[in-house]
Amino acid sequence: MILALLVVTFPLDVHGQPADTVDHSGSQLIPWRVAIVAGGTAGIIVAAHLQNYDSWWKGVRGPFHLSVDDGYPLGADKCGHFLFSNDAADLVGRSFAWSGIDRPRALLYGAGVAFAFQLYVEIEDGFHPDLGFSPGDILADGVGACYPLLQDELPVFGAISPKWSAEQSTRYQQGAYRTIFDDYESQNYWLSVNIDGILGESAPSYIPSWLNVAFGYGVTNLDLHGGGDREFYVGLDVDVNKLPGDSDILKSIKHLLNYIHVPAPTIRLTPTLIGYGLRF
Repeated sequence: MILALLVVTFPLDVHGQPADTVDHSGSQLIPWRVAIVAGGTAGIIVAAHLQNYDSWWKGVRGPFHLSVDDGYPLGADKCGHFLFSNDAADLVGRSFAWSGIDRPRALLYGAGVAFAFQLYVEIEDGFHPDLGFSPGDILADGVGACYPLLQDELPVFGAISPKWSAEQSTRYQQGAYRTIFDDYESQNYWLSVNIDGILGESAPSYIPSWLNVAFGYGVTNLDLHGGGDREFYVGLDVDVNKLPGDSDILKSIKHLLNYIHVPAPTIRLTPTLIGYGLRF
């Protein structure tokens, strides 16, 4: 949350440099911005540790062991790990770029911070008798943390945005989970493809530059033993970054909003075919 506020408050694109900058390997470091970003990153990591400790690790310790990825959430947990690591790496990387670090290195630092934190969480889980270190989770974390680097280097990945959406499941409404993030049935994970970005100059002129096609995944009717229904979706979406508004603050806000799949016409392909006028 703190990092999100940092990115909203501070522009992602630094056009001018104040006098208190330091030239460092091609970067124009701005010390007070570096301090804010480093302090904010450290603060959110400490807060996340305390939350995990209070919720999962407190008073419970056993021999380190690997978990068995039994697939009870049908892969939705791996989607969640990928998405969280992607968003964290992107936010941290862009915050460091705002501080004056050159963009490639800033994104690399963001990937490192996001992956290191997730690795720490997995190691702590490894000592929990009921959890364990999950190789599948850490693999998803690694791919997610590196994805912003791929987006920055390869246009085809830049046109594909991981997104998230949620609608409260029955179990969540009945109080079975503390937060919606703990309930896989409430969440959907998307890869949203910008048509103009993929087709480039061959894109038809009548297709708006902000129009996306989104491919989604969710789960329902989980029995916690590997049973349940996989839900695959295809629908429309919006690349919020391509909507009007070119000021630095608007660019920052649009970038954050682009983490979310907007309500749009959608077709659910499985387990049964259903069309939605608007699906979040």
